Amino acid sequence: MSKQNQTLPNGIAVIVNDDGILQKIIHDSYGLFSLQGEETISFVDCLESDSIPKAYQFIKRINTNDVAYNWELHVTDGDEMSLFSFSGIRFDDENLLIGTANSDDTEQFLNGLMEMNNESINKLRSFMKEQQQPTGSKNDEWAMYDQMSGLNNELANMQRKLTKKTAKLERINELKNQMLGMAAHDLRNPLTLIQNYSNFLIEDHEEQDIFTDDQFQLVKEMKQSSEYMVQIIENMLDISAIESGSINLDKKDEDIGKLIERIVSLNRPTANKKDISLVTKVPDIPITKEIDAHKFQQVLDNLVSNAIKYSQSQTEVEVGISEKAGSAITIYIEDEGQGIPEDELEDLFVPFAKISSEPTAGEKSTGLGLAIAKKIVEAHGGDIQVESEVGVGSTFFVNIP
Repeated sequence: MSKQNQTLPNGIAVIVNDDGILQKIIHDSYGLFSLQGEETISFVDCLESDSIPKAYQFIKRINTNDVAYNWELHVTDGDEMSLFSFSGIRFDDENLLIGTANSDDTEQFLNGLMEMNNESINKLRSFMKEQQQPTGSKNDEWAMYDQMSGLNNELANMQRKLTKKTAKLERINELKNQMLGMAAHDLRNPLTLIQNYSNFLIEDHEEQDIFTDDQFQLVKEMKQSSEYMVQIIENMLDISAIESGSINLDKKDEDIGKLIERIVSLNRPTANKKDISLVTKVPDIPITKEIDAHKFQQVLDNLVSNAIKYSQSQTEVEVGISEKAGSAITIYIEDEGQGIPEDELEDLFVPFAKISSEPTAGEKSTGLGLAIAKKIVEAHGGDIQVESEVGVGSTFFVNIP
């Protein structure tokens, strides 16, 4: 993207209505917008198509919470595309959107805008004194001065509101993580006790036949429910630890092929019950990466079990490795399941988010597994991507540098 003026702060500052229609351009370093003529300009006109649904969610979030912070959207300028961080705040029934190429630059960009306006005002006042312009022209310049002063004040107020809202949300999030961790710890012990007792009862029944069929079915349901709740608790503890920044990695050299084979072996009984073929494609030569094997097993187990969970019988799930340029590799998990609608892909890695696809055999889902998996992979310096087509299937890619 070509910048208009290197001396000005680099970023985008616009005001839009609730439909995303451009109302005012405060600053645009990249020349993406123009309000000349009668043409209606939308904020999403400068975005890559995949970012447009997310942009409307961004504006909706501002309408709901009065503020939204650090939303990543792809901005396009001709054939060039860049990832921008957008924040926004609501005032006077309109929405101020601020976008920078780096989220860390947002506050500096706001400060720069205010400094830019102050410099312009000083230059304007000096120019008026030197030129001794006619009264009409002076009035025009003073009107411009008043307008720029008002804009400067608006920006200062918006910055203070945005900072205050962000700090408040951070405090609420921290309190939520603390309460989540405390509740999870308190619930885990009694649930584990129920799970163990139900296992003992099942073992006793298998040895001594102590229950009727209906009673035995209730015991099995008690065991399944307690296992599911323990899983929720463990995931809540993981999320709490990750959100608080206390994720610790015990990284060692691990054979990725053997790790995949182990995960597939653990999930094969479940796949067999659903008549799903579970296959692997790994190189004969060992591929070694420095990872936390326990946490990475958690990632792959979630992705493989999800592929089985959302696939119909007599289909195939393939797990393999594809080598990339340099030393990077990609682990892929490909299924022939239901697929995921395109407008729901952004929500896949959001905690507790629900999608329209349902498990094919009534399996339960906590809505936390993919969010945890994404954080673990990112802690290793990698990322997770997904490609999906409804009625065809989905492929998840775990990229490891």
